[in-house]
Amino acid sequence: MMRDFVGVADRLAREKLAPRAARYDHLAQNPFESWHDLWEAGFLGMAIPRFYGGLGLDMPTYVAVIRTFARGCANTAMTVHMHSTVMRFIGALGSEPQKQRWFGEVVKHGKLFGSWGSEPAVSLSRALLMETAIRRDGDGWVIDGVKHFCTMAEGASHYMVWCAKDASTDMSKALLQAIVPADTPGITTDSKWDTLGMRATVSPSVTFAHVRIGGDTTLGQPGDALHVGVVESFGLGYAAIYLGIAEAALDFAIDFVKTRIVKPENVAIANDPIVQRHVGEMRAHLDAALLVLIDSAARWEDADVVGRALLANRAKFLATEVSLAVTSAVIQVVGGRGAYRELPAERAFRDVRTGTLMPPSVDRMVEAIGKHALGIKAGMFPIGSGPQGA
Repeated sequence: MMRDFVGVADRLAREKLAPRAARYDHLAQNPFESWHDLWEAGFLGMAIPRFYGGLGLDMPTYVAVIRTFARGCANTAMTVHMHSTVMRFIGALGSEPQKQRWFGEVVKHGKLFGSWGSEPAVSLSRALLMETAIRRDGDGWVIDGVKHFCTMAEGASHYMVWCAKDASTDMSKALLQAIVPADTPGITTDSKWDTLGMRATVSPSVTFAHVRIGGDTTLGQPGDALHVGVVESFGLGYAAIYLGIAEAALDFAIDFVKTRIVKPENVAIANDPIVQRHVGEMRAHLDAALLVLIDSAARWEDADVVGRALLANRAKFLATEVSLAVTSAVIQVVGGRGAYRELPAERAFRDVRTGTLMPPSVDRMVEAIGKHALGIKAGMFPIGSGPQGA
């Protein structure tokens, strides 16, 4: 079953996603055509249960598919992973009418859902703390605040906005996610998104000014989102994306050195022992990180929330370190031509360098891994409980 899905994903990545990747990157434009192709193939419903018309992929298969998409287009993979994680939250916390409505929009109409959690004054590496406030207003809700890095802005149909009920700073009792239609009055963007990499995720800042939404648009009760083992899946998917990008970069480098003929020997530079050493080192490091990712995905279903945090942290930490090293080494092996935008090596480096900034940070991940080794309980993120967070 996994092989079938990954096979289809590989064909789409090679034939549809990869040929568009450079254009989306250059224009910093949402990958609308690629989203449409993935919807037609059913992949926007990867995290939607089969009962609702989705694919209902298990975590090992999902991770393999997302990693495959990243080999073709990092930005498409990242946006679809964000969307899929919102689907997981709806599946875990949504009411039956909410599931029917929102899953149906994805499966039948190809709609995408973004996740907006980052804020200008809060570092998620220090604490999971939301200043965007949501409060009751009659039979509905009102949202006020500012969000940063709003992925798929002006591209998705709905956004899962992370809020604090009544502006409380105790996230264990106040964190509430609201599904907000993109065309809701009061939402404005600064349209500023000109970054090093991950340019086609289109993630500018967005302001919510007295944005009114319906009473049936929040997921679960305040604090519930921290206890369902879904937030941790962000990190596992990120790891898959980083490694997919690095794998594609290494494949490019291998093809390049096998066909690049140099004088006076008139042989391919793949015959150079130094090149062979670099390629071998990159391959070994990628294989090691992939083994950890695959193992983490295999153990996901049976793990509790704390266990999933550990699995995601270790997979993301190793994927971060390895993908940064591999994409940098690829440019070194290819040489000066590796810096040309006409070749994919420099884009892979830019996308990895930007994508690996997604929280939690390397320091926070290794701290949490260390705590677990020492028998100290640690989640994916420290939970904010005051102005400075935890």
